[in-house]
Amino acid sequence: MAKRFLLVTEEWAGSGHRMAAEALQEVLLEKEGARSARVVGGLKTASPGLRVLSHFFYRSMLRYGQPVWQRIYEQEEMLGSALTKALGWWLSARLTNQLLLEEKPDVVIATHAYCLSALAEAKRRVPKPFQLVCVPTDFHINRFWIHPEIDAYMVAHEQIAQILIDRYGISPEKIHVYGIPVRPAFTTALHTDKAAWKKQLGLVPDQFTVLIGGGEGGYGGVGQVVRELMLEEQPLQIVVVTGKNASLYKRLENLLSTKSNGHRFLLKGFEPQMWQWIGAADAYITKPGGITCAESLALKTPLILFHPLPGQEKHNCSFLLKQQAAILAETPVEIKEIIRSWRQPEKRDAFAGNLDKLGRPDAVYQIAHTLLQLTD
Repeated sequence: MAKRFLLVTEEWAGSGHRMAAEALQEVLLEKEGARSARVVGGLKTASPGLRVLSHFFYRSMLRYGQPVWQRIYEQEEMLGSALTKALGWWLSARLTNQLLLEEKPDVVIATHAYCLSALAEAKRRVPKPFQLVCVPTDFHINRFWIHPEIDAYMVAHEQIAQILIDRYGISPEKIHVYGIPVRPAFTTALHTDKAAWKKQLGLVPDQFTVLIGGGEGGYGGVGQVVRELMLEEQPLQIVVVTGKNASLYKRLENLLSTKSNGHRFLLKGFEPQMWQWIGAADAYITKPGGITCAESLALKTPLILFHPLPGQEKHNCSFLLKQQAAILAETPVEIKEIIRSWRQPEKRDAFAGNLDKLGRPDAVYQIAHTLLQLTD
């Protein structure tokens, strides 16, 4: 019998969680065993007011209080307990009444941890039982993702599986190491080489191409990086993606209209087809969001990390550096020096070889297959 899937995510804390849910939705809907696959915002459904408050607090912390946010994040045991108990209990009643009783899902998948404990509580309340699955979208896991009612953990790497077993006592049978799910278009994009992508996008096929991005919000010191690369003597082909940050787009537009210093610049706003630009790039300068890094690893595009946000991005950064799958630049000058080095194909290719170990472009298909099996 075909199954009903419900993907619960949050869009206010970065777009990666939503994109992971949508990637799984796309693949599940192609399968015969899926009757439906709906993506919903957890807080948007359960408490729109709390969603607005959480979004405001999150944005304010990132803008004005990043060290404070890092300290809050590191108190995961205390906060995890609070979410599991008081907040989880309160939200679970709302999710049950406003979503679960109507949807009657067979499998609920969480790609963000905020409502996970509430879903676990709701699992005990609803008359129709469901399987509860968590899909963390980072190369790290913490207390927020842990609950005895969770039936399966789909994680990015073997090290995360080991943390679940050693630190949290999760049964190995519940853990599946598949990678972070990226959109199916990234899997398809693997079959096109960089020169072909450049040609398709109207770029010069044999010119070293740098992609600069700051996620959907355009964070990560993008303007500083652009100004420094403009000082590079050897011409570069530079694609800048500002996301939904209209003020950053305008500032860069004004800067690039006055001078380019021999470089070819292409300025983009929100770009839904990032696989093309990541596929074309010889180097990708970005902050280490989990989905962004997984997308780059899937297409074997070398990563230069800059200005990681507190919390998960700091952990993603540490993980990728230990795996020698990215380079962290402390200053824009360092970025310029790394790119200068990577202009030598042998140095860039040697680094890119490390990406094969972590890139898992098929993760979304493996996760979807297991989700279908879970309900049998």
